[in-house]
Amino acid sequence: MDGTLLDSEGLSSEATDFGVHTITGRHLTKEENRSLTGKPVKKVLEEWFPDISHSIYEAGIEYYRSRINEISSYPGIKELLDNLNLEYRMAIVTSTHREQALEILSQVGLLGYFSFIVGQDDTVMNKPDPEPVLLAMKLLKVSSEDCIFVGDQPYDIIAAHEAGLTAAAATWGSGIREELETYHPDHILESPGDLLELLKKLR
Repeated sequence: MDGTLLDSEGLSSEATDFGVHTITGRHLTKEENRSLTGKPVKKVLEEWFPDISHSIYEAGIEYYRSRINEISSYPGIKELLDNLNLEYRMAIVTSTHREQALEILSQVGLLGYFSFIVGQDDTVMNKPDPEPVLLAMKLLKVSSEDCIFVGDQPYDIIAAHEAGLTAAAATWGSGIREELETYHPDHILESPGDLLELLKKLR
């Protein structure tokens, strides 16, 4: 969702940094901010700030929600989903809490495209563990041979491969091609339209 469908990673980073600064008085380093991308923020904060993580997270969520109307989908995403919706069933696997994911997707007008949302709180393990991907497949009632998983972070590629799925790396948003290539995705997508072309070839 974030960084693939939605241009939301920047706001997420700002919100987390706001929470950290509000509670601790310091800002996140560039390395810390980068390492949060694609990961469940709440769980990472619990590791970094075990005694005050809840306060940091709540401050960050309040900031995020105050600016949620700034989030938009990437250019070409709406057109992509319109086309995919004619032939395919889709689900989202995200490290964001499902309630928050539903709120954001509804706000940007994309919620109706997806049969299911698997959020951070729906499984014990999160990406890169395959558990949330396997749950999405179970809910969709499909096998790995009938699925393709599209994501913008290494954790997406790892989780997809662990679940036995074809993994496509999205580089039009937050994904960095050189970084993703080291995890050997099956396909590299440079634009949303590339996914449509890929699906034609895979038929």
